[in-house]
Amino acid sequence: MHGEIPKLPPKRVGLAVKLSSREAAELGREFVREFERRGIAPVADAESAGALGLPAGPLRAELGRNVDAVVVLGGDGTFLSVSRGCPSTTPVAGVNMGTLGFLTEHSRDDAFTLLDDLAAGRVLIERRDRLRVVVGDGPARHEFLVLNDVVINKAALARILTINVEINGEFLSRYHADGLILATPTGSTAYNLSAGGPIVHPGLSAMLVTPICSHTLTNRPLVVPLEWRTRIWVDGGDEEIYLTLDGQLGLPLAAGERVEVAKAADPLSLIRVPSASFFSILHQKLKWGEREG
Repeated sequence: MHGEIPKLPPKRVGLAVKLSSREAAELGREFVREFERRGIAPVADAESAGALGLPAGPLRAELGRNVDAVVVLGGDGTFLSVSRGCPSTTPVAGVNMGTLGFLTEHSRDDAFTLLDDLAAGRVLIERRDRLRVVVGDGPARHEFLVLNDVVINKAALARILTINVEINGEFLSRYHADGLILATPTGSTAYNLSAGGPIVHPGLSAMLVTPICSHTLTNRPLVVPLEWRTRIWVDGGDEEIYLTLDGQLGLPLAAGERVEVAKAADPLSLIRVPSASFFSILHQKLKWGEREG
């Protein structure tokens, strides 16, 4: 997690907007005009093109591979849908158009300051660790890149799951719970927080292992080095099991099917607000330290 400033301003900037937000689309069209005025080519993802009045560009998941930087106008969900396809060489900024957003930390009021800084090539970049997730093996093997969390959970009416966890080749525990969350520090303020897991500063290279509604009170959230490989699988039964990635991608998981989670070689480059620390964001988003009443 090291801050740095790009040496050159971008020539092509990707734009992705929350499609259900008229305000995001209006701001996006203002960004288009301002980028064009500065000689920077705006590129809309295929999903946002109509709202922005631009030709259809790459699919949202591929936008980051086709531009020099990306600006997301929306909430954390929109940000996550874009970030999966962004290599570490493409920095991403999020402008929060909703109520709560830890990833989209630029405010609507600061949007044009971000635009000016980006056009001048003077933004502050912070590296955020991601997870490499491998499901299954052989021809059925699938690989994913995850920023926030990996979640194993059950269908609404399924019985309690028995989830096995192995870390660095050593068996850790057998969790009897509704599910299990493996989260990065960036994802510690997402589902992990709701499930009673700790908030972890994104500067730490760590992974959080948090059971969801554990039926064994001694099974508590655990923080381990991110460099260690984690392997999880669910014991057999008739329960429907799902693997959810960043709260957006979901796939059924067969009993006994292995899921391996490790530190990804390619982190995300997040464009930060220079004046905002992680703690100030917590104060703002979680209302810490405010008087009641």
